[in-house]
Amino acid sequence: MPTSTFFNLPPPKREKLLHAAIAEFARRPYGEVSINRIIQTAGIPRGSFYQYFADKTDLFRHVLRGYDRMLETAILKSLDQCGGRPLEISLALYDLVLVYVRENWAQFELFMGILQKNMGMDAGQLLSLPDMVLKVMDRADWQGLEHLTGDERLGLMDLLFSATGQALLSVFCEKLSAEESRRRLALKISIIRRGAERKEEPLC
Repeated sequence: MPTSTFFNLPPPKREKLLHAAIAEFARRPYGEVSINRIIQTAGIPRGSFYQYFADKTDLFRHVLRGYDRMLETAILKSLDQCGGRPLEISLALYDLVLVYVRENWAQFELFMGILQKNMGMDAGQLLSLPDMVLKVMDRADWQGLEHLTGDERLGLMDLLFSATGQALLSVFCEKLSAEESRRRLALKISIIRRGAERKEEPLC
């Protein structure tokens, strides 16, 4: 967690340090990241850095939390757009993220660089997806679905987010067109829907 001294910095100076850190983390695995290179790029004394962050790990976590907040905002916005219906969130999130990434490609490339350079690291250290899923579960409208247990709801959300992530990556890695990837995602959702939606009770 950054210190209050960091948050009291003028915004341009704070952003310059963060941009230098993001670029460094995107170029090298965590173990090879150099605080010296970051502070040289940011133009700050080494002593000042340790007034802002405890160490490299503290800085790395702060960088990742920034991406966490962006992803959480996108997920919750998608849920609101689809009226809180869990089975509608995948396509809404797909559309929203695709537009955002196309408009902010340079920033997204840096984020992908961080992920690629740290693929061996525990995913839980990179993004707080479990916390985001729990927030969605709390805010979702579960009416119209089968009587799912808490674990089953969690499993359903995992399926939906995994399918959405795979669909987006297939576009970003240029394996599929955006249209074809969305079509395949919609097909997966329709299959999941058959098992999750509540069936009408027979009249007799």
